[in-house]
Amino acid sequence: MRAGLLAVLLALAAPPRGAAAEVLRCVSLEYPPLIQKDADGRAHGLAVDIVGAVLRRMGHALSVEVLPWGRSLALARLGERDCVFTIFHSPERAQFLDFSRESIIPQIIYFYARRDGAVAFDGNLRALGARTVGTVLMVNYGAKFEAARPALQVQEVATLEQNFRKLALGRIDLTPSNLYTASYTLGLLGASGVAARIVQLPQPIDSVPSFIAFAKRRHLTALRDQFDVELRAFVASGAYRRLLEQYRIEVTPELARFLAPR
Repeated sequence: MRAGLLAVLLALAAPPRGAAAEVLRCVSLEYPPLIQKDADGRAHGLAVDIVGAVLRRMGHALSVEVLPWGRSLALARLGERDCVFTIFHSPERAQFLDFSRESIIPQIIYFYARRDGAVAFDGNLRALGARTVGTVLMVNYGAKFEAARPALQVQEVATLEQNFRKLALGRIDLTPSNLYTASYTLGLLGASGVAARIVQLPQPIDSVPSFIAFAKRRHLTALRDQFDVELRAFVASGAYRRLLEQYRIEVTPELARFLAPR
């Protein structure tokens, strides 16, 4: 009788199925200033601080591994990690990930070209069929770009820095990137003279919400729903805007709409 009562009490005390572990194990790619690694391998950056702060509000801690993007997605698909961020939604990814409904940060995607080049972009991606476009392996640039990708001459490399160097040398005509990472990377390349040869084209390709997504095999839907609630509260508190100021992120019109009271 006592054994049976003890079993019932233990079952009631156990966390419900879907409750998160004390430490959420997440993966991402190096995407400064959103996510990057210290020399000792520790992850930091704006997105890391946002996700970590929201999880602390929920009583959880965050562990982040910065890996090649394909490896990050594979670990999440297999359920070997709890979550992945920042990530764009796609139907294929939604088969193995539960995406947050709230965006972590909107990402404005632009093309970058050589300053002395004659490349123009008016928003029509299909008009660029004769141009060579450098992308980063496994990176999604939003629905508009991905729909046009089959008609483009795409060359893939491992990092945005590689694409900027290829662009400066004339080996590609264009490379897309979100505004934050492009500005950060070009800042690092300033001393090499690469940044001086590159210009951001004025017409954005897209403004794409980026999310945190939880591995379906980890059964974390309830935690995902709680994350959405706490992220909204974090933005409303003003703490999100203070992080933008700390990282010297320009509040673009897209970010201003994101920060507006809802």
